Order: sequence, then structure tokens, then C-alpha cells
Amino acid sequence: MKILVVDDTEAILLLISRFVEALGHQAILARNGQEAIEVWRQTRPDLVLMDVMMPIMSGPEAAVVIKAEAGATWVPIVFVTGVGEENALADAIERGADDYINKPVNFRVLEAKLKAVGRTLELNRQVREQSKTLADYYERAEEEKRVVRHLMDQMVNSERLADPQFQYWLSAAESLSGDLIAAARTPGQALHILLADGIGHGLTAALNVLPLTQPFYSMTEKGYSITDILFEMNAKVRQVLPIGRFVCVSLISIDEVGGTVEIWNAGMPPIQILDRNKQVVRVCSSSNLPLGIVPSHSLDLSPERIYFKEPGFIVAYSDGLVEARNASGAEFGLPALLQTLIADDETGLPPTTAEQTRMVAQTKIALADFLAGEQHHDDVSLVIASFGQEDMDVALPADTVPRAAELALQEIPADFNLLAECNWRYSLAISAEELRYLNTIPFMMSFVKEIKALSEVQSDIFLILTELFVNAVDHGLLLLESSMKTQPDGMEQYLSQRAERLAALPEGRIEIDLLGLRYKEQQVLKIRVKDSGNGFDWANSYAKLAAGGLPSGTHGRGIALVRALSLKVQFIGLGNEVEVYYLPKSPAAAQH
Repeated sequence: MKILVVDDTEAILLLISRFVEALGHQAILARNGQEAIEVWRQTRPDLVLMDVMMPIMSGPEAAVVIKAEAGATWVPIVFVTGVGEENALADAIERGADDYINKPVNFRVLEAKLKAVGRTLELNRQVREQSKTLADYYERAEEEKRVVRHLMDQMVNSERLADPQFQYWLSAAESLSGDLIAAARTPGQALHILLADGIGHGLTAALNVLPLTQPFYSMTEKGYSITDILFEMNAKVRQVLPIGRFVCVSLISIDEVGGTVEIWNAGMPPIQILDRNKQVVRVCSSSNLPLGIVPSHSLDLSPERIYFKEPGFIVAYSDGLVEARNASGAEFGLPALLQTLIADDETGLPPTTAEQTRMVAQTKIALADFLAGEQHHDDVSLVIASFGQEDMDVALPADTVPRAAELALQEIPADFNLLAECNWRYSLAISAEELRYLNTIPFMMSFVKEIKALSEVQSDIFLILTELFVNAVDHGLLLLESSMKTQPDGMEQYLSQRAERLAALPEGRIEIDLLGLRYKEQQVLKIRVKDSGNGFDWANSYAKLAAGGLPSGTHGRGIALVRALSLKVQFIGLGNEVEVYYLPKSPAAAQH
């Protein structure tokens, strides 16, 4: 050690310094308190051995200055005191001195004290190094959390969480949440909502859920079904996360046009379906393994499907909400959540954004009151979405049928095909084999998205293509009757027959052409869909449409929607070929 020896008596100063050096330490000398301070500033010794009573500045006065300048660094000061200096010694110890030894100095005791101080200094050094290591680790961990938080903000896309059809609440148990909420709309305006819960909480859990965002957003934007999205998300989780890591997921699709809600639940708490009076009418419990455990082909990715005619709410949440415990160990629980949702409610009001906001706010207050200042120990998330909203209904408006009939009678100019210039063309022909596995419309939307003239009307194009393609497959090739859907459980029977017939379809062909035309400075999209089936009585359907009624058979409501969105729809020949003309920038397109 480097030891500063301070004494105004030369003999004692020499004696102690020689003894210190004999023990293998380095001795630095000073003869009063002021000199001791100056030497300490220059040499920064490990230990100070100092007399109490000295001229110019006493030992206790010097000790106060040294301790103050050392700050957080521990500098042990041991006083060498004589008889009659007890009061000054007591004052010195109160002001920061660490130990003392009496005069005449017992060198055996001095040696023992130096060894004890050396051991303490070594421990102090180790503590400082560990503190520095912990501080560096904390700084790196905070930087990692900052980066992950930034990534999550970017990948979750908070702008899309502002969708008026749902409200949400996300509260992390630590600085980062292992729960994830994401939302996006398909080109056909179906709303997809993802609620995921990674095992654990904090940074590790947050990293677990990040792989879900890319397939969720990219596939939703192209119009893929939640079954296809789940297949890719599970594959992504298994590819990216280490073995033993998995993610619980609820995936919800709300299609106001089709009047359907699809829900797939894997490891999350039961999703509650409420009517407009906040009464539970259906519960969608988990019936699947969380993502990441088994290969995608081993999962049942078929969602529960709900057909609605009346408005209602969907309540999805993580276990961190209902399992939150207060100081007495009691759980918040599902009954308390459901009771909270109907509190202060004017029963029967239609689902609105304001009502969803109220329900979320009430839940926050109720949980805070229940915890009474305690912190929830798991991440908490809540999603409240609505369906059947009058102001969210994008199906056929009341005046669609007269307008559709009017457009059906409108003719493309006689010189259109002669003068229209083709800027681009996209053609696709699909056989029965490809129809069984190819997601045709999302595949084509990847191309449509890149065409500048169509970038702002992708929703219209998606709806038109979907209706034409589904009609060609279901009615042209599979010979399914739409009237089946009106029967009790008819939609489930329809979808079941569709899957069976498609799997057994021996042959068939669908042709799709997209042409970007320019006619007298006007952009026009021509869509042609042809199937190899026998067609239908399209002339009779025209007559019914012109008379103000929608046909209830093969080509009904969907084709009327196509007519409402398009400049002209015309069937050719037997009715197994249809051409649609669409004006991307026309007033009609802007209104719809």
C-alpha cells in the first residue's frame, strides 16, 4: 500500500515510516495537517496514518478536507493519539476518521491494523469494480431495451392502432412488454387484430413476439386469410426463436362486408363475444397449441366463424389482466372484468369508438383500484373491438341497386377498343391443381400494389377481383348454389362443400387478365375473368337487376357490389366470361 504518515515529531515520524517500509509498504511523509492535504492531493495514498494534535492544522481538520475531496472513494484515516487527546479523537471519529492507535505505538498492533485495513481496501476495490461492471451492464441493457423499444414501435406501426373499430390498452410489468397488439386492414377493408403474449416478460418476452409482425402486416396488406397468416407466423416463430420458446396468440378478423367474425385462439384466455347490451353471447376458448411448438401442418388453423346481423363487441385480453393479484393475493378475475365493462353504461347503445374508449378507461380504473397501489407482475393487455357498426358498414348502401342498374345499361364508347392504348397487361391462368393451394387474389394484389394508377384504389380492385374469382370458382367450376347460405348453418355447409368439391375437382381452368388502358387521357382498368364451366343465365339476371331486385341465386349481392364499383360489367357468351371496366380516378370510384 501507499501510506501517508503525518506527525510533527520527527522521531515518531521516522520510526513509523521505517516500520511501514519494513512491512513492504511505501511511506510518504508530512509534518502537519496542511502539508498532509497537499501531499495527499499529489500522491493519492491508500491509507493515512496521522497525529491528532499538530501545528498549523490539526489531524481532525485535515481529515475533514481529505474525506471531502475523496468523495465516493474510501480513504481510511487512522489517528495516532496520545494520552489526553481523547476529546479531539472522539471529535475526529465523529467527523469521518476510521480508526486510531495509542502512543506509544505498539508495532504488533499497528501491523495487525494495517493488514485489516489492507483487506478492507481490497474488498472495497472489488466492490467498486463490481459496481462499475454493473453500471456498464445496466447502461448496455438500457441501450438494448431502447433499441428493442424502437424496433417494436416501428414494427407494430402505432398509426394503424388508431383504427376507430377497436380500442386497446397495453401496460408492461417492466420497461418492455412481452404482450403485442397489432392491427391492419386487408385491401377489402376487413380488420385483422393480433394479440400475442410471449412467455415471461421484459426484454426476452418482447423479442419473442417481434417475429410475428412482418408476416402479419405484409400478408394482411395483400389480403391473405388469417389461416394463411397463422401458417406463416408459426413457421417464422419456429425459424427464429430458440427451442423451448413459444408465443400465445389470438388472431381476429372482422369483415363488415361479409358480416363475419373469425377468431383463432392459441393459449390465450377465452375471448368474450358480447351483444350490444354487453351480455356474453359466445366464448371462444383456446383450442390450439401456441405458435412455435409444432410445425404449421400439424396445427388446426381453421378459425371459429361467427355470422352477425346485430352489432356487438369482441373482448380479448392477456392472462396478466385477469390474473393480476392485490396485496391479499386475490385475483382480479374475469367476472370483475365483465362487470366493469357494463358499469355506467346506457344499455342498448350501438357500439361506437366512444363506447369502446369508455370500456377501456373503466377497466384501467377498476384494476388500479383493485391493486390499491400494488404493481401487476405480468404484462397486461386488453382489446375491445366492435362489429356491426352502422357507420363502419361498407356493404351495399341503400341506393346501390338503382345506381348499379343505371351503370349496367351504360355502354363503353364504340371506338373504345380501337382507340384505347394498352399501357400494361397482367395475365394468369390457373388449373384445378393450382386452385387447391394457390392464394390467387393476394398473389395478384402484390402486382396491383406496384401500379401507381391503382395504388389509391386497392380496396376496390381487391373487392372486384375477389367477387369475380370466387364466382368463377364456386359457381363456374364447383357448381355451388348461393341459396344454401340462407339456410340455418348454411354458410358452414357451403364452406364444407366448397372444400370437398375443390379437393375432388378433376379438371378446370380459370383465366384472369388485367389490362391498364388509356382512352382519351383517361386511365381505365379492364378486368377479364373466364372459367371453363358451363356459365349461367346472365340475361335473366340483368332483367332482375334492372327491375330493382337482386338475384338470390348464383350471382347475387357480390356482382351487384362489383357493378356499383365499376363503370361497366358485361358477361360474354354462356356467362362463364366476364369483363369489368373500372375508372381508377373517376368520381364514382372516389365515392365508394
